[in-house]
Parts: sequence; C-alpha cells; structure tokens
Amino acid sequence: MKRRSFLKKSVQAGVISSVSLPIAGFKLPDSEKLQIGIVADVHQDIIHDGYARLRFFMDDMKKRNPDFIIQMGDFSLPRPQNQPFLDVWNEFEGPAYHVLGNHDMRDFGFTREQTMAWWQMKERYYSFDHGSFHFIVLDGNDKNPGEWQGYDRYIGTTQKEWLKNDLRQTAKPTVVFVHQSLEADGGIANGAEIRNILEQARNSESRPKVIACLCGHHHTDYVKDINGIPYIQINSMSYKWVGGRFKKQRFAAHVEQAYPAVKNTCPYKDPLYTVLTLDGNSGKMHLEGRATSFIAPTPNDIGIPDADTMHPSITERNLTF
Repeated sequence: MKRRSFLKKSVQAGVISSVSLPIAGFKLPDSEKLQIGIVADVHQDIIHDGYARLRFFMDDMKKRNPDFIIQMGDFSLPRPQNQPFLDVWNEFEGPAYHVLGNHDMRDFGFTREQTMAWWQMKERYYSFDHGSFHFIVLDGNDKNPGEWQGYDRYIGTTQKEWLKNDLRQTAKPTVVFVHQSLEADGGIANGAEIRNILEQARNSESRPKVIACLCGHHHTDYVKDINGIPYIQINSMSYKWVGGRFKKQRFAAHVEQAYPAVKNTCPYKDPLYTVLTLDGNSGKMHLEGRATSFIAPTPNDIGIPDADTMHPSITERNLTF
C-alpha cells in the first residue's frame, strides 16, 4: 500500500479512542513543543519484511522531522544480512536512541555487548535532556535472582541506584522508556519496586517527576494509570505472537524457509508506529493513533481463544501533566 493511502486510512481508522488522564501538574513557562517518533518490536529477525516496515517509518520521519526517534527494543540482531536494515535507521539526521529488548541478546547466540556495539549504543541504560524534558532509558534485561527460566527480565541493584540518583538530579518532567512493562504479567519481575522508585521522585510541588513510562514487549495497546503515572504500551510494528499451536503458513515457501518463526505470528498488514508530542506550554501530551488489519488468516480465523483482545492498532491518547 502506498504511504499516502495508508496514512489516510490511519487517520480514519487509527483513532480507536482518545483518553485524557490528569498526571503531574507541571507548569513550564516558555517551553517548546517536542515530537518523538517511536517504534517498538520490529523483530527484523522474525518478520519477513522488517526492512520495508522500517523504510516506511523512516520515510515518514524524514518528512516530519521529529526532535528525535527511539526504538523500544526487539529491533535487530548484529547479523550481516541485517546491515541494510540498520542503515535505514541510521539515515535519520537527528538523535536516534535505542532501548534493549530481550530478543536483542541471546537469540542466535549473540550477546548484549555485540548488539550494543553494532547499534553504536554506548550505555545499556542512560538518560538525556531535550529542551524542558528529561528522558530515561532503562535496560530490563538484568539477571533475575535465584532460579530462573527463560529470558531475564529484571532491573538489578546497580541500575536501581543509578535510577534513583538520576531522578534526584533532575527537576524536569521525565519520560521513561523500557522494553518490558513495569506493570503487566510477563514484564519486569520487580516492576513494583521500580514503580515505587518512579513514584518517590517528586518535584518541588510534591508531584511525581515522571509524567509517563512507555514500554513495548507485549505487542499490545493500552494505558494503565498507577498512582498518577501512566504506563503506556506501544504495540509492535509487525505482528502479534501466537505460538506454535496456532502456526499458519501465509507466505511463499522461500520466505517461510528464510524466516521460519514468522508462521508463529499473526502479522499486521501495515507497519504500526506513533509520534508522541510533549507540549510544555499547555502541559499536554498527545500520542498519535494508527490502525491496520491482520494478514489473513486472522486470530479469529484460526480460533485463538483470546482473539478479541488482539488489535493491530495504536490508540490515540491525550494526557495532561
């Protein structure tokens, strides 16, 4: 589908609903408006057309020129065949940030350090200021304590102390990015502990400094307010994982052979991504909505029990801080 046609359809269909939540009550005189291009869970090593999806996003970002872009993890492993994919990301002329996802390490035998070096990512967790706002990127892949099976999803002692100190040192409204959620099942195992750290960081008016926490990982779309902080799930650019029980072959044999895990997904027809606007003058933030459809057979077609909870969309959201 051509980009203009998809954008038109997204405006018509992507605004599923719009919510307005009171958040922190910041007043930032003479503050600028920031725009942030956001993409989550492209999964270049699982989806067969990750390059085209990222190309679509990047063409739009180059046209719109947001203040920075960020990918929320599960992006692409440092395999030679993925270099053209990374080259597309690196075309952006402004700041472009990375969040580490669980599939960005260990898969295909690669390490976190190899992926970071390939992305030219200097630190696995870090922070930066842009205008009147502060941004924190966390790494949710620390080793879980005790016996643990599967991918690690934890924030360890050193990173927790760094986070507390970083929040103490800023007076600016703060947005947190982390791959795995801090509030959902299957997210950060000590998510409640990390949420408490975010909640304890207060400004001079005793309001939370953190105005939003954005996550990927779960390939879903919702916002949950916990003690005045909205935790916003950013849907995958590419698909919903459904596992081997519901696997279906949708593409040509050579595609399925090159990307054997794609049959365990319900792919989205068009790429999903969003732009977050932070307006310091009005104290409002806006998350763009976008919607597409599943490539058939859909979750309903193949009889997935919770198919009605699977939506190939990102909901438009209006929040205040």
